Amino acid sequence: MGSEQGAGVQDRPAQAGRAALVAGLVVAAVFAASGVIRGTYPFGSVSRSTNDLGTQYIPFFAHLWDVLHGRAQGDLFFNWQSGFGVGFLGDYGVVLGSPLSLLVGLFPRDQIDLAVYVITVLKLSLAAAAMAVLLIKMHRGPRWVAAILGASYGVCGWAIDDGAYVPMWLDGLIALPLFFLVAEWSLRRTNRLLSVLVVGVFWVSNFYTAYMATIAGGIYLIARVLTSDLRWVDRLRVVVRHGISFVLGIALSGPILLPVLMANGDATPSPPGIFTPNEWSEFLSRLLPLSEGVGRTASLYVGTVALLLACTLPFNRAVPIRTKLVWVITTVLVTLSFWWAPTQAMWHGFDTPNGSQYREAFVLCGLIVVMGWLSVAYRLPGPIALLGGGALVAVIAVLSDGSPYLTEHAVSLLIVSGVVTVAALTIIWAVRRSPSLKRSKWPVAAAFALVLAVVGVETTWSAVVTDAQRKEILSASLRPWNERQTQRLDALEAAGDWPSYRTDPGTTVTPNDPVLLGGQGPGLYSSLLPHSLNETLTDIGFGWTGYGRANRDLDNPVVDAIFSVGARMHLKGGDPEFTRATVPPLVTVRRRLGMTQAPNVFVAQDRLLGTQVYQVPAYKGSRMPGGGNVVLVGQCLPGSKVFLNLPHTVGQVRQTGDDTWTPLLASRRPGVTTNSGVVGLGTTPASGAVSVEVKFLGNAKRGIAPRGAIGCLDEAALAKAVETLRSTGATDVEAGGHSISATLPAGSQGYAVVAVPKLPGWSCSTGDGAAKTPRDFGGLIAVPLGDSADRIECSYTPPGLRRGLALAAVAVAIAVGVALFGRMRRLRS
Repeated sequence: MGSEQGAGVQDRPAQAGRAALVAGLVVAAVFAASGVIRGTYPFGSVSRSTNDLGTQYIPFFAHLWDVLHGRAQGDLFFNWQSGFGVGFLGDYGVVLGSPLSLLVGLFPRDQIDLAVYVITVLKLSLAAAAMAVLLIKMHRGPRWVAAILGASYGVCGWAIDDGAYVPMWLDGLIALPLFFLVAEWSLRRTNRLLSVLVVGVFWVSNFYTAYMATIAGGIYLIARVLTSDLRWVDRLRVVVRHGISFVLGIALSGPILLPVLMANGDATPSPPGIFTPNEWSEFLSRLLPLSEGVGRTASLYVGTVALLLACTLPFNRAVPIRTKLVWVITTVLVTLSFWWAPTQAMWHGFDTPNGSQYREAFVLCGLIVVMGWLSVAYRLPGPIALLGGGALVAVIAVLSDGSPYLTEHAVSLLIVSGVVTVAALTIIWAVRRSPSLKRSKWPVAAAFALVLAVVGVETTWSAVVTDAQRKEILSASLRPWNERQTQRLDALEAAGDWPSYRTDPGTTVTPNDPVLLGGQGPGLYSSLLPHSLNETLTDIGFGWTGYGRANRDLDNPVVDAIFSVGARMHLKGGDPEFTRATVPPLVTVRRRLGMTQAPNVFVAQDRLLGTQVYQVPAYKGSRMPGGGNVVLVGQCLPGSKVFLNLPHTVGQVRQTGDDTWTPLLASRRPGVTTNSGVVGLGTTPASGAVSVEVKFLGNAKRGIAPRGAIGCLDEAALAKAVETLRSTGATDVEAGGHSISATLPAGSQGYAVVAVPKLPGWSCSTGDGAAKTPRDFGGLIAVPLGDSADRIECSYTPPGLRRGLALAAVAVAIAVGVALFGRMRRLRS
């Protein structure tokens, strides 16, 4: 297969293992040292839980802990605690699919933050180790350089800037070098079953970054094939072999992948982002140390050592010309793909993301490291190559001048690191060319230690600066677990009686408080939050944030009756207090269903309850002197409770005469990123005159419809409706991991309404009847009872699961068959 391929065939497992171990340990030390310096958890009081790490990922890890220990309401298929009951397999596949996630079960629950930190460090170290192994498998070379380059990849800018607080993305960081390794196996016609397994594991772990790594793996394979001496027909066979491994591997992930894709199709959509490429100076500046621009630029930093070695490749005369051309052109083309909108969309599955627009940056980091290795593997670059590489790095620094993403001392650190690295490599080059010193190991060891020190100091410093700069842009939304969190969890467990009624923890700490703290409520923040659920809750007055992917709690007595919320936690001075209410069971019986679309949230609540308990008055609006406030005046039943619904308004409201203003949640792009829920304002006076003041803030929508914003609740009518539903509803309710059943009064007719969102995947039966898809009643499950029924049983199966299992079974059969056929053919030959 030619000199390059032939050299690569000589695998050295012991060398690869030692290089991997060193790379992993260096990465762990760098990440820990940066935390010690910054004083972040677990080395200090500063929270690591930036943005979604605190609001989404740590709560989901907590729920996984509960599932593993049998304490959750639900299982891997279903989550009874969030969103009044939603599927969980999709969230598991997106956030928790990595086998490493299961390690969370080894930690106490009150150390959930430590568990996530340890898993994050392991992922970074494994990525570094995998890259070190890949480099040695790719081409024989000095293992100490493989260790250094592996460590540089493990703590690259993308890993620290983007991946450290989105731990699920770090699975892609590990997948990239392993997918490159699959390409090596395709070249050598080895490890066919292992190739399929590796692909399957990482598509299960996180399909999003695995998709990017798969594209990168194809690019890597093409480059390797073009630099080999294979005949064109054999090159084609390599490509086909590689493609089969990935097709079978992706099919193997079907039981997780298909439910994730189905859930994604049903999820609440967010508006696509608008891609705006960076200026060249800004883009190139992210290759340098001490640069930071999370969410705005591509995090491309791999350390001065790796960057310098990569830049020496074109000038290293020991490297074949074809290898130079192919890898330089490949890396340049991948870099340019970050600038062209169609290819940038391709990297993200043709869906330009909101937030960080360069989530594929780890791919370029990996290619830069591979270039650096190729320049070293054939022979260490000499003075001319080092001079040429240093000149290219200097050009990058000059072109980066003026970039706002370069922090103080960035260029100074680049110069110092570059000079020390060049000096160390020159010493090694001179020693190996000197007959008298060639056998001496001490100069080489000292030079290696010097380069390793450069990598350690520079990457640690860059990680510290990255974290400090990021904290100025993104907030840490969740403090590490403390005694108050334990107090709230214990209080919720004591107050609950699931499934007799729900115990709502609210959404005070995070939108995912139900899985973080316990209980069962509407709170849920997930990229897979069902769109139908968002519409159902919005229609009855719930607020949300995050483009409708983060439900907020709604403290409303009618909603509590609809969803059987019998206990509700409030935080007073941080301590939990509970209010209790008499509510219907989770399963109620209705003679008939009113399916007409409601004109406003109060009528929608009435229809789900089955009784009119709201008065929705007409009102007149008048602007107060100065133009800042509007007063809405209407007439309601004296003594009724006044509620207001202005979902797209930024501002504050109060009932005239009150001293306290109630804020409206909608504050950022109302109706797009946020939506305010119904708010309670007080009691209608004896005159029956309701006067509500609205204070608009910012660019609020000042137009208010003449009807539907004010609802006046008749509490006596509500109490009567609840009593009726209790007397005719289920006498006993049982909930399994992904099922619910109820015993009804004998001879029940009409419909059994289950206070659970009607989502794809539910099937229900009555008595001994066949299971059928239930009806939709205002977004809830409704089971026809026929002439008479005294029991219903409903079960949830994640959409796509059965097809995914079938697809995986076929993939296993084909993979095993191909492997056996290949083995038999080799034995015959």
